[in-house]
Amino acid sequence: MVDISTLTILAIINWLHLLATAVWIGGMSVNILILIPSVREGLEPSAAGKFMPLVMKRFRIIVYSSIIVLVATGVSMMLFSRNYLGPLLLDNTWSQVLLVKHIFVAVLIFIAVYAFEVLAPKVARVAAKGPSPELLGLQNLQVRLATIGLLVGVIILLLTGIATSITSLA
Repeated sequence: MVDISTLTILAIINWLHLLATAVWIGGMSVNILILIPSVREGLEPSAAGKFMPLVMKRFRIIVYSSIIVLVATGVSMMLFSRNYLGPLLLDNTWSQVLLVKHIFVAVLIFIAVYAFEVLAPKVARVAAKGPSPELLGLQNLQVRLATIGLLVGVIILLLTGIATSITSLA
């Protein structure tokens, strides 16, 4: 029989994990599929250049908050799992899938930190000088990185689905 307090704690941890995932990947989806194309079509470059940094400043807070919640809840959920054997013990399929998932998570975190802390300030410096081919190239790089980030996020969701299925069958 499962202790109701343990079940409640685990349910809350799992919910927070799912919420942080949905907010981060959902935000990426909105940015890539709706916001960026709409801004490109509807705003002059100078207006877009003022608007997008404001959006990304707020999104940055959401992303970093999501990373903190995901790491904290992910470690907690892993420790609760009957499939967890220990650090880098890959004796079951669940552990192997989780390792691959965590590699993709690390890639996604790297992309986010690079985009916010390295690329965005560089774009801002170049944009302050006015339109240029360099600025266009940097903005295109931002869109490519965001698209790659979204694809990595979708892969993470797939791997999560696989790991959850394995747990359900165990």
